[in-house]
Amino acid sequence: MVEELDIDLPLDLQTENEAGLPYALLENARNPERIREGAWITVGSPNVNAVARVITIDNGIVEVEPLHGPASKWLHLLPSAEAS
Repeated sequence: MVEELDIDLPLDLQTENEAGLPYALLENARNPERIREGAWITVGSPNVNAVARVITIDNGIVEVEPLHGPASKWLHLLPSAEAS
């Protein structure tokens, strides 16, 4: 079952760079100010998504490391979970 999440950074989880990490342009982020190295964010698309940690941001390119398993397992890592 796919989780209905607000995606922070749209990207194709199957597309990886030479380091084996999915990546996307920072300008495509829903709230670019939330995207910083070390932050936990939601990535992907409405159909395929994950919780991921931002690894690097370089020249407007964001590399992430998605966590395996359903996003619902990792929602407690997201900043919005702190307010709950």
